[in-house]
Amino acid sequence: MLLKQTFLFSAGLLSILFFSCKKNDTASTAPAATQSDIASVDARIATLISTYNIPGASLAVSKNGKLVYMKGYGKANTATGELVRPSHRFRLASVSKTFTGVAILKLVQEGKLGLDAKVFGTGGVLANDYGTAPYNNNLLNITVRHLLQNVSGSWGAASGGDVIDQNPAYSYKQFLDWVINTRPNPNTPGAVYDYSNINFCLAGRIIEKISGKTYINYIKEDIMAPIGGTQTDMSGKTEADQKVNEVKYYGQGADAPFVYNIAFPRRDADGGLMTTASDLLRLVNAIDGSVSRPDILNSSSLTALTTPSAAFTGYACGIGIWSAENAWFNYGSLPGTRTGFMKHSNGMCVALLLNSRVDPSGGDNAFVYAMQDLLLDLVKNGSYPWQNIDQF
Repeated sequence: MLLKQTFLFSAGLLSILFFSCKKNDTASTAPAATQSDIASVDARIATLISTYNIPGASLAVSKNGKLVYMKGYGKANTATGELVRPSHRFRLASVSKTFTGVAILKLVQEGKLGLDAKVFGTGGVLANDYGTAPYNNNLLNITVRHLLQNVSGSWGAASGGDVIDQNPAYSYKQFLDWVINTRPNPNTPGAVYDYSNINFCLAGRIIEKISGKTYINYIKEDIMAPIGGTQTDMSGKTEADQKVNEVKYYGQGADAPFVYNIAFPRRDADGGLMTTASDLLRLVNAIDGSVSRPDILNSSSLTALTTPSAAFTGYACGIGIWSAENAWFNYGSLPGTRTGFMKHSNGMCVALLLNSRVDPSGGDNAFVYAMQDLLLDLVKNGSYPWQNIDQF
């Protein structure tokens, strides 16, 4: 993740076709009014995807809790010529972490879990479920909050490496046994920010243990269903696992061999969800603290969700914090996927989902910043003529 200093993104199209949503374009609720195209918005998306060779994109924009714009751009499948519609679903990659953070906070709000509860060892949430006791002191002092804020002191690039994709055939039990027993815990929890997918993999196991449900069922039944979200599901690993209304993904450069061999569904809570742009905005609008739409978390839970650690003020519990722009956000990136959402304090929210990305190994900063700048423009630029309609 990153701002111009800290957060990284990555994603083009040779020929672009824009499709305005009609009353039956979403697979959930029908729009209350017919949407009119906004040429200036469409031009911004066209420039992004044509410049960076992205086959297709889906955009959703809300204003003060109303879904005022949703649209598909380009191709969901270049071989068949299928065009992206607002009802198309995309892998979310690390945007899944926001769902995980919300799920943990909901369990905390219900009194089933403590955010500062220890994760491992006697009395810990996961106790001795993974790895072999006795555990070292740093591991024993990791809390649930440390996992969500990426300050566990372990398993990131700066603390032994993020190994989320290693041993892809392992079950969760086999994988986490291997992680706990073989990977170092070099830093005192809470002292160092080190982004790690392992933190959120563990958070997913906590959700399962406390709720008694699989991760995906908890997300679908306890997070999305109450807010009218019906399109969120688990990503499939192979092209044959493609689900109804899911786009095809396209790798650029070194990404190409890895688009359809990511360790789904094991990579659930850190990067395994898929959904539509509009369902993503349902979630964002349900955790914004506004009275315009009902929230699924109360004010104290929302405060905890959006409060960063002392070690790094740019990341809270599965959400990036951009204080200088009065915004919070999250970005996701996997081979064949680039996603992001942004919420501004002015009541504007935007979600943008792409079915390709620029290969990071070849240098993707220009693409990263272009997508970030586009999201920021869409939430801040007051000149766009958003209609007073609600398509949620």
